Amino acid sequence: MTEATSLTVAAIMFKWQKDGKTYDYFIPEGMTVNVGDKVVVETARGETTVEVMAIKAESEMAQKKIVRVVEPDMEGEKA
Repeated sequence: MTEATSLTVAAIMFKWQKDGKTYDYFIPEGMTVNVGDKVVVETARGETTVEVMAIKAESEMAQKKIVRVVEPDMEGEKA
C-alpha cells in the first residue's frame, strides 16, 4: 500500500454521469480519502458531493482540490 503524498489524486464521478467517465481532483495533504467515500468538490456550478471511484498516484488532468470528506454519519441527517 502506498502512502498518500500531497499530489495524490482521487478519480471521482458525478451522480448525473451515465457514461462511467471520471474526473481527477487532488487530495489535500493530511486528508484521508478512500474509494467509495463521498467528498465535496468545487465545480463551475458550486460545491457538490461526489463519490470517489479510484485513487491515483498522479494525474495530468487534475486541477482542483477536494474541499472535504463527507462523514458517513452526516449523510442522512437533516437539520
